[in-house]
Amino acid sequence: MGDKVKVLLAEDEFLISLTLKTQLEAMGYEVVATPQDGAKAVALTCQLRPDVVLMDIGMPGMDGIAATQAIMAQRPTPVVMLTAYNDKQRITLAEQAGAVCYLLKPVVNAQLHDAIQHALRMGVQL
Repeated sequence: MGDKVKVLLAEDEFLISLTLKTQLEAMGYEVVATPQDGAKAVALTCQLRPDVVLMDIGMPGMDGIAATQAIMAQRPTPVVMLTAYNDKQRITLAEQAGAVCYLLKPVVNAQLHDAIQHALRMGVQL
């Protein structure tokens, strides 16, 4: 069947990160890292070269929007933004930063799979 899709999961809340990692692995994705802040997400994206990044919008230090901008500047990679809030302003900023799409938490398997597949099809929007 080929190589597994590599996913970097940037989420600062441990239980949410663990739940998403479990969901992703059960669907056949390879989770290559689970950084808990934006700066680490950027560094690990550059180092590990995942196929897609799942990025929490609100993290300590460098938030998901700034991290997405940095990823697009340093190692363009499709980014799916994760957020607990349906805040149009933040979602617009995430899209302007380069995110392909966003998901509202809590995320169900079908949404997660569809968003990742959409991100892979869309590639990087520069």
